[in-house]
Amino acid sequence: MERMLQSAGYTVQTAATGEDGLVLARGNGYDVILSDMRMPGISGIDVLRKLREQHVDSAFIVMTGFGTVDTAVESMKLGAVDFVQKPFFRDELLMRVRSAVDRRQLTRQVDLLQRQMRGSDTVDTLIGESEPMRRVKALIVRAAAAPGTVLVTGETGTGKELVARALHAASSRAGHAFVALNCAALTDSLLDNELFGHARGAFTGAASARPGLIEHAHTGTLFLDEIGTMPPALQAKLLRALESGEVRRIGENEARKVDVRFIAATNTDLQGAVDAGRFRADLFYRLNVHRIHLPALRDRQGDAEVLIDHFLRRYGAVTEITSYSDAARAALLKYEYPGNVRQLEHIVQRAVAVARGPLIEPDDLPEELFACRQTDPASHAADGSVAAARERAERDMIVATITRHRGELSAAARELQVSRTTLWRMMKKHQITADSRSE
Repeated sequence: MERMLQSAGYTVQTAATGEDGLVLARGNGYDVILSDMRMPGISGIDVLRKLREQHVDSAFIVMTGFGTVDTAVESMKLGAVDFVQKPFFRDELLMRVRSAVDRRQLTRQVDLLQRQMRGSDTVDTLIGESEPMRRVKALIVRAAAAPGTVLVTGETGTGKELVARALHAASSRAGHAFVALNCAALTDSLLDNELFGHARGAFTGAASARPGLIEHAHTGTLFLDEIGTMPPALQAKLLRALESGEVRRIGENEARKVDVRFIAATNTDLQGAVDAGRFRADLFYRLNVHRIHLPALRDRQGDAEVLIDHFLRRYGAVTEITSYSDAARAALLKYEYPGNVRQLEHIVQRAVAVARGPLIEPDDLPEELFACRQTDPASHAADGSVAAARERAERDMIVATITRHRGELSAAARELQVSRTTLWRMMKKHQITADSRSE
């Protein structure tokens, strides 16, 4: 058998007894273990049982000349992948070994992909090391290990779904389904149907029964984005499901037990909605067991620079775009991003797509990055902040350069190391005309 398998290209080690085989199996990662059923000392079934107790996950094939149905069934229950009776033909054994190896390799690939998928949703995907983000990551780890619903709040584009996925990946439910639903994307009736499902014939077109997303997320996590837009009638129905752990499909009397962790998110003031009577107070308190608030990007000092480099690596990986010019980087860092991380990501993605050289230039960035947020130069003079001082210094430099070149903008742009178009944008921002002169 050793010569036969080696001639077929396999690396083979042999053991004369079950005890010797167990010693080898503990120290090596075999794809397949073939074991006789009857051997001196412990039997093949005993070997298989001990391997499983020791969490050795090699594919196991039992060989015997005394095969019975009972023996085959017992070995399969213990995890054997195949059972072959002696005497056997060479081609038969090689076919069974090849099949076991293929299945083993496929299992490893699936395990790797699952680990990668879980890894892609961990807290490490939340880019940023500012103090507010460190607090968020610490809250995620603590909330993931504790029972109860989670309410994630924050402005649009701050990454609330990323937080929900990180919570799921860090929890004991990580191996089960993560289901996401945007409550604002559906009408009231469609949202009811999506969440709770329907019975056959419940309404026109319901040709068959359909479980809702709450049932689909059984043993896993259901993420409800923009929960603040949910209509009052559905809020009451969701509250009932949260408190009882049961759902009833539309048109059905039978209640079904579910085990789901709910994570809700909102970009609105949910407490204010409660005070205004637009959102049920009891549902709010039921959702607000754990609260995680995501800061706006403008409040995460230093994270914008980390993010612009992160998104350049992501979207520039298949292009020749390697970095930003100093002027483009300065413009990206100066902007306040009302759309937060999502807006920054889309800006970098677009810049990579339109850039014509190895660097992203200011011309590759959208106009809003250069729009003046405070158009009155006199107001800058009265403002003593660092940002205002930077604006005044930039304006003074542009005016002085234009003055040196007697209003020749092409020459001024070359000295400033920006394109003529970018210089025009900067002049518009600071209300500088072509015939400006320094005092």
